[in-house]
Amino acid sequence: MSLKQKTISGIGWNSVGNIARQIFQLLSLVIMARLLSPEDFGVFAILMIFVAFFNIFASMGTSQAIIHLDSPSQGTLSSIFYFNFAVGLFLFVLLYVLAWPISAFFANPDLVHYLQWIGLSFIIGALSLVQKVLLEKQMLFKRVVAIETIALALSFLVGVTAAFYDWGVYSLIIMTLFNAIVLSIGLWFSGHWRPSLSFNFKDIKLIWNYSFNLTSFSFINYFARSADQFLIGKFVGASSLGMYSLAYKIMLYPLDNISRVIVRVLFPAFSEIKHDNARFKNAYIKAISFIALVTFPLMMGLLATANTFVAVAFGDKWTGMATLLMILAPIGMMQSIVTTVGSIYLAKGNTGLMFKIGAVNAVITVLSFVVGLPYGVEGVAIAYALANLIMLYPNLKIAWNQIELGVWKGLHKLLPYFLSAAVMAGIVYCAGLGLESAEVSIYAILLLQILLGLLIYIGLLMMFYRHNTMSLIQELKKRKN
Repeated sequence: MSLKQKTISGIGWNSVGNIARQIFQLLSLVIMARLLSPEDFGVFAILMIFVAFFNIFASMGTSQAIIHLDSPSQGTLSSIFYFNFAVGLFLFVLLYVLAWPISAFFANPDLVHYLQWIGLSFIIGALSLVQKVLLEKQMLFKRVVAIETIALALSFLVGVTAAFYDWGVYSLIIMTLFNAIVLSIGLWFSGHWRPSLSFNFKDIKLIWNYSFNLTSFSFINYFARSADQFLIGKFVGASSLGMYSLAYKIMLYPLDNISRVIVRVLFPAFSEIKHDNARFKNAYIKAISFIALVTFPLMMGLLATANTFVAVAFGDKWTGMATLLMILAPIGMMQSIVTTVGSIYLAKGNTGLMFKIGAVNAVITVLSFVVGLPYGVEGVAIAYALANLIMLYPNLKIAWNQIELGVWKGLHKLLPYFLSAAVMAGIVYCAGLGLESAEVSIYAILLLQILLGLLIYIGLLMMFYRHNTMSLIQELKKRKN
């Protein structure tokens, strides 16, 4: 199978798997939101702040390094495996000990046991890091997606059952740990690679420069991604944090299920053509065009239907989340494109430059959170949106220069999808107001808004941008065939 066929197959299987995962994730959010309180979600969000931070060091960038290396030896892979396990064990012990001061800082004694239990995920995850990345390096995404989907389905059932029996925050912790266990077991049985009884520090030194810069970028990026939730949890309260964190998760759906799915496949593919900028640029433009085709209407549609969506999906106790969704939706649209630039840095091996631009992003983002904090969660969200807008051009400029792609040329390719989505959102929002004044059922309003938005978006693309859209679709069909 050629690289092109492997790439298309990988994107296809990741898309299928992510549809299934998206369904389970959405169901779990809706069901858990009705079984648990905003405070429960807020407490779990505090846990995930520290889990996300420790996860930066869980692999130390070794996963990406394995993909970047042309032919890693058995000895190198074994050394990385044992290194990852040692790091995972260390992180578990460290979080176990830090649970007490963290609990005291947030004035919540229950955090001690929550943090100590969820720390087990570092040990479990370390056992299958190499197995997973080898399958991805070989572009065997069908296996990985199947295992991930099964793990998510089983953990969803276990987590919802625990929530039904009033296990509160523990139900979310159980769901996380069970997912990690099933995933690790599945990857071990699916992959053929096994570590040998050898470890050599020279193998770690071989990848250290690449991995260190990538880990440093992740470290800086963590503060940019988590400072908002940390500040809200400390200075505003767990209930407000629950609202914000759930809205943020919904905003991330297009990124997790579309942009990052494609990037996950493109990184190994781009690594194969990293020295051919013409092929690289051509493939990249088609990738971001497809991302925009799907994510732009999703985010603009979410902005237009936020009030109705929250009322139908989550109920009255989550009403305040609608405003947050309206603010965060444009961020999701921008990040759906910006998040793809990481594959350029990784494929080109420019993790040092990636770290530098990430540091600038982090400073601007954290400062925006501090400025917005006095105005509550809405102020933080607005400040975050402005920070993303400020950094949009330099983020694209620095990354796209590496493949000789101009910013305005790249954005021009995305303009049809943005304009069509924006017009669609305006019409859908006005239609919702009209239906609401006519006292139509709120469930019927949401359904009609979704159908209307779909018809308008497709209609606008076919009416004004038919050539661009059909060219993209035909290219996808040709590559599929």
